[in-house]
Amino acid sequence: MNLSMCYRGGSLTGKEGYLLRFNYDEKFIEDLKQAIPHTLREWRPEEKLWWVATEYDATLQKLFTNFYALVHQQGVLL
Repeated sequence: MNLSMCYRGGSLTGKEGYLLRFNYDEKFIEDLKQAIPHTLREWRPEEKLWWVATEYDATLQKLFTNFYALVHQQGVLL
């Protein structure tokens, strides 16, 4: 799965993490929910994006093929 958007941002309670947007895929969303505990992720329906805690950086790299490029290389790519 590819992300259409990803940037660093806080949870609704102020925890550090990533704000993610990607195409809807019911099975993939279930995989995401299985991989990341509900206390370290949140769905924001009004914005249609997910927040995931920074502790799951490695998991997000496995789930999203372009995660590393969007998060770690944004300031480097020209």
